[in-house]
Amino acid sequence: MSSVITADDISEMKPLLIRASAGTGKTYQLTGRLLRILLGGAAPDSVIATTFTRKAAGEILTRVMLSLARAAIDPSGVARQKLAEQTGLPDLSRDQCISMTHSLLRDIHRLRILTLDSLFSQLARSFSYEIGVPPGWRLTDEIEDLAVREAAVDAMLATLQPSEVSAILAQLGKGDTKRSVRNDMLRVIEEGYHVSRGCDKTAWDTLQVPRAPSDIAIKEALTSLAESAVGNKSADGYLRRLGEWIDIGDWDKVSDMELVAKMPTLRAGDAVIYYRKVMPDEIAKALRVASAGAKTHVLSLLRAQTLATARVIAAYETQVNEIKQISRAFSFDDIAYQLSESLSPVSMNQIANRIDCSIEHLLLDEFQDTSPVQWNVLKPLAIKTSHIDQGSFFCVGDTKQAIYGWRGGVAEIFDSVCEQISGVVQREQNTSFRSSPVVIDSVNLIFKNLTRHPDASSSVSGDRDHDHDSVSPMRRALSRFSGSFPTHEAAREDLSGYVTIRSSDVDPKDSSLKFPHLKFVADRIAETAAVAPNHSIGVLTRTNESVAWLIQLLRAKEVDVSQEGGNPLVDSPAVELVLSALMMPEHPGDKRWAFHVANSPLRKMVGLTDFNDSVAANHFIRRMIEDEGIARTVEELARAIVPLCDEGDALRLRQLVTLAQQFESRRGSRVSQFVQRVNRKRVEKPRPAQVRVMTIHQAKGLEFDVVVLPELDGDLVRPLSGTIGMQDKIDAPPKGLLRFIGQAHWPLLPKAWQDCFDEQVEAKYTEALCLLYVAVTRPRRWLDIIVLRSKHSQPKAKNASSLLYHAVGCECDATLANQSWFQAGDEKWYEAES
Repeated sequence: MSSVITADDISEMKPLLIRASAGTGKTYQLTGRLLRILLGGAAPDSVIATTFTRKAAGEILTRVMLSLARAAIDPSGVARQKLAEQTGLPDLSRDQCISMTHSLLRDIHRLRILTLDSLFSQLARSFSYEIGVPPGWRLTDEIEDLAVREAAVDAMLATLQPSEVSAILAQLGKGDTKRSVRNDMLRVIEEGYHVSRGCDKTAWDTLQVPRAPSDIAIKEALTSLAESAVGNKSADGYLRRLGEWIDIGDWDKVSDMELVAKMPTLRAGDAVIYYRKVMPDEIAKALRVASAGAKTHVLSLLRAQTLATARVIAAYETQVNEIKQISRAFSFDDIAYQLSESLSPVSMNQIANRIDCSIEHLLLDEFQDTSPVQWNVLKPLAIKTSHIDQGSFFCVGDTKQAIYGWRGGVAEIFDSVCEQISGVVQREQNTSFRSSPVVIDSVNLIFKNLTRHPDASSSVSGDRDHDHDSVSPMRRALSRFSGSFPTHEAAREDLSGYVTIRSSDVDPKDSSLKFPHLKFVADRIAETAAVAPNHSIGVLTRTNESVAWLIQLLRAKEVDVSQEGGNPLVDSPAVELVLSALMMPEHPGDKRWAFHVANSPLRKMVGLTDFNDSVAANHFIRRMIEDEGIARTVEELARAIVPLCDEGDALRLRQLVTLAQQFESRRGSRVSQFVQRVNRKRVEKPRPAQVRVMTIHQAKGLEFDVVVLPELDGDLVRPLSGTIGMQDKIDAPPKGLLRFIGQAHWPLLPKAWQDCFDEQVEAKYTEALCLLYVAVTRPRRWLDIIVLRSKHSQPKAKNASSLLYHAVGCECDATLANQSWFQAGDEKWYEAES
């Protein structure tokens, strides 16, 4: 695979796939390709360029127009020369740039640079009858979609008998019932519904449970275990307890015994070793009987859980489909699945006629985050545009940045494009135009040395036919990621930079260590903001909880800080007051709302003097809502208190009015639904601050002068749960579905399912490494990593902090407070010219 994009690739418009590492200019390449197509004479409406966010789509369109405009008006010709190099058109003239600028301004409404959900919405509206959606349907956002799911769960529970609900919950929870029935059901659905969509119902019933050992075999095993004398007191005691558990039928404890669970991994004739003792034949035979009984027990429970999950999801699907049809509101995933299932028989000419354009050029951005369902919709377009005369296909992505597996993205689809579309040329981009050489060198150091971790292996075969105990999913993920990691280079060799990894001063034995650690981090961020006031700082965490804590701590230090993606409007006391007034007539018996309003500037407006006597005030607010609607009522309440608000609260009140207007135009007039939406919907403030705090996922596509990483001490992979699918192909529905079980019980599963579970866990570790890669490639100048002190002088934990310690070759005592683990570059980087 070549690492250079040649002029021929650009000018000949070959089908092109670019693997673009972080900061290497993927948007530059996509924009250049798009401009080359347009300057080559293609009609604007023959081009479709897709990405995943509106912000990214806006950036691409902005770059297209600015590049053309600058080339058209720059008398020196420098801008035109740069555009000529970018597009592969050496003879590009100023007149061509002027003409194309005017042409695009006239037809900009026909140039489709859009998000995937916008493209799929256009297709769905053009084929609404074929895909089975009602006229006038609309897309929901994440807030409304959650409300629809919750309503479907409530409707599902209402259709079931209480005894049936109890039985299902008992099966889902291995006999334990939970207090929160609704939340438990919603969790099961969210973990399994997406995986099972498009599957045949028989996929739920593929696990075969073997017969239990005969009574005679169990009796013989009990005798052998009761008389065990293998020469080790601890082993003899444990084997006797094993016999007691079998005798009373406590197969949960039997199956949890490590030796019992591992028996299926032994080949015929292998010795059974326990406590470094070779077990006698009669004990080995008894252990095999115990293992067979444990296997029957575990697989019976697993099968029951899986079938119970199938019943829940089938009942939920009936209810949620009915709600969505009645409300005419569908999620993006719904539309993608409908298009995937119903659009395949439709010809490309029919699609062109319906959407009023001929699709001849397809450009796909962030391709590593594409899901199988989305690719099934896009693939016919990709095949068509890559093979027609005067057409073109282009996609760009980076499997090292595939961090949306939880949202359905499958990075392997990117790798399979060349197999599914013939003639595709592959190119790599590994020269960063974003980061300083110090940052890039540190990125190389980290990811080329992941296998230095104690739990990693420097030599792991790619063959999956292995003993699951010999090569763990984590080892394999580390080895493959590190082994395939390309050497990154920095284009801006004169850019000063700095990289630090430092431990905080928090005692790792402190039970409340998270808050003190974040306080230490906030102090360091405040210092950085003070010494580098003209530089942007991105603080990237793993959890939303840490985002909230850090914002609060930084605001207390009067640091100019904001949250990427925004906060719910209830971060403003003024908004909370308006919501309390709206909730008074909704729940007149709940005096919290009335107490809040009675002790506020709104009390005179609504006529509330005593919160215990709120009948008149409730009537007043109810009449306002009935006569004028929610939006107008919110506006009147906001107007009454805005003179008393500061600039921040006044802005939040204006945003609340806008949210109310949007809600009323789309959702109806349920006050409680509106209040729920305000509590959940994140709304950004217009002005980004110097310090922006966000999760690593939200930082994708962003860059900052300084990046602070304060939260790398959690487990790389959280315990898996939910439903796992077994697939023959990555873009096909699963042929089998099964509830996830712990790794200790994998040897009891059929070999195909062992491999499937193993691959799922490895994929999670790989995604965790992708998340770390995204985090450390955001900074331009300074990467500041702040970790918790380790409990061991040489960290062994399966977390990113421990990975970094070993990867950079740190030899210091990791238990020490405020200790430098790694340092490179210029500490006074901010004094150098940018």
